[in-house]
Amino acid sequence: MQYRTSLHLLLVVFSLPCTLAEPPEWEASKSDKPVKVFILAGQSNMEGRGFPEPLAWQVTQDEFRSRYTHFIRDGDFEAFNAKVKETTDENNRRSPPTYLWSKRKDVWINYLGKHGDLTVGYGAPREGFGPEFNFGHVVGDYYDEQVLIIKTSWGGRALARGFLPPSSMASNEEYQRQTDAFNAEVEEWNKAEPARIEAYNKRVTEQNRTREKKRPLRTFKPKDTVTLEEYKLQFGKDYRNMVNEVHTCLAEIKDRFPGYRGQGYEIAGFVWFQGWNDQYNDRWLSYEANLANLMRDVRAEFKAPDMSIVVGQMGQDGMKVDKKDSPRDFIKKAQASVPVSDEFKANAVCVHTDQYWDKHADAIYRGPGGWSKDVARWRQHGNDHPYHYYGSPWCFAQIGTAFGEAMVKLNKAQD
Repeated sequence: MQYRTSLHLLLVVFSLPCTLAEPPEWEASKSDKPVKVFILAGQSNMEGRGFPEPLAWQVTQDEFRSRYTHFIRDGDFEAFNAKVKETTDENNRRSPPTYLWSKRKDVWINYLGKHGDLTVGYGAPREGFGPEFNFGHVVGDYYDEQVLIIKTSWGGRALARGFLPPSSMASNEEYQRQTDAFNAEVEEWNKAEPARIEAYNKRVTEQNRTREKKRPLRTFKPKDTVTLEEYKLQFGKDYRNMVNEVHTCLAEIKDRFPGYRGQGYEIAGFVWFQGWNDQYNDRWLSYEANLANLMRDVRAEFKAPDMSIVVGQMGQDGMKVDKKDSPRDFIKKAQASVPVSDEFKANAVCVHTDQYWDKHADAIYRGPGGWSKDVARWRQHGNDHPYHYYGSPWCFAQIGTAFGEAMVKLNKAQD
């Protein structure tokens, strides 16, 4: 591997890329070596809740501007701010302004039907971003090879259910237990409540006749039972979709990325950022075993036994100490312990995301009267709730940087 050795780029790799002073011209890589592929998976915070509105305000402020130089096309804050001001419609908040984001051609990204050069806009909110943006900048600065990020994430998913890996299927007992409980509840409802259902539906039907240009109220219908086989299909569905998305993207790499020159590819790393939905229904009890199985199964699926793996530990509420032996405490301890176990410690690491909690957003959200007392001020730093890290662009930028630096460190040790 040919390493870039200029002082400027070394500083970019080993410090926060969001402190870049002057963004370089990010042209497509000229290396003929295989494309470095990174898989980013998880639930809503891997989707990315970095909202562009707070970022657009922060780049107008000297205190925050240097965080985001590499986000802005050509690093031109004046042009960026002028375009936002020119295209902001105060009377139509649903129509976003035009943002002049930078694009990085030596890093490609694929995210569930959308693909292209790395830029802002591959997150869950419209025009938003997640950890992938700064992650891409860190690994892009490290590698001479072309980089491809394949992000596969869906909100509200549990490792013990949607992302349940194949190795956990055989020992999973939730199938029958949950199916029996669900069907018992359905049977009780359908037998005991027909008169109430009929009365309710009659009232709703009458109300719908008098509602003008509004969505009709829903009527109740008898619930259906599900078979064990139907219920089982919900387990591992997101794992299977993740695997399928990666294989499909790589099979169509030339069509999705016209700059691909047939140089081949190498799956160089996997990043996992998830945990919230496993706090419920006793799922946390199996988190440690499921996470270890996930790491094994992903390596086996992509025939990369030594693939570097970064696990993003849950960081909601920042450095606040979790209640001992609570579900969240249990999950966070599992996320920290699996990567340092004897099996994985050579090429896996846990990144503690609580250290990147946005204190400005937190102070406003939890301040006197809460965020709703001054919505305009709140949207200068966030636009979501704590479980989504407040939608803070600074938080997601820092998390992406930390994931990238952890991945670089792991891969450098194996080069």
